[in-house]
Amino acid sequence: MFYENLIDLNVSVSTEEQLFDLVGLRVINLEYANLGYITSLEKRELSYPTGLKFPKISLALPHVDPQYVKRPFIYIARTNQPLKLRQMGDNAEIAANDFLFLGLKNGKKQPELLSQIISAFQDENFVGQFKEIATAEKMLQLVERKFEGLSK
Repeated sequence: MFYENLIDLNVSVSTEEQLFDLVGLRVINLEYANLGYITSLEKRELSYPTGLKFPKISLALPHVDPQYVKRPFIYIARTNQPLKLRQMGDNAEIAANDFLFLGLKNGKKQPELLSQIISAFQDENFVGQFKEIATAEKMLQLVERKFEGLSK
């Protein structure tokens, strides 16, 4: 589910909406997602925020309904400046630079995937490595090792 061409660790945007547009256009153009992906992403995030705050990192897991996904993917984006977003569960405002856009064809796999991601970001060693990596190639190696059970 991870692909080097879906890892961007140097995103220059100033709002969550700009990030959604950028990532959305890329996954649509690369044929991972259908038209309607961006609108669905924005609507879903308004109703069900996906920000998560951990001791050593804050991130978000934006996602859409499976009908907007052509091929399963996880797009990793890191912004140059923190973006304001809402936390999952309590809607509290947080700031984050790291985003994992989840493109799942099988919605039944979502709880398991979320559990794996949450577990990974509670691991301080993994978080330290994740935050230090500056290239898509090295990030791909890290996440493929950490999430080796995820199939493409």
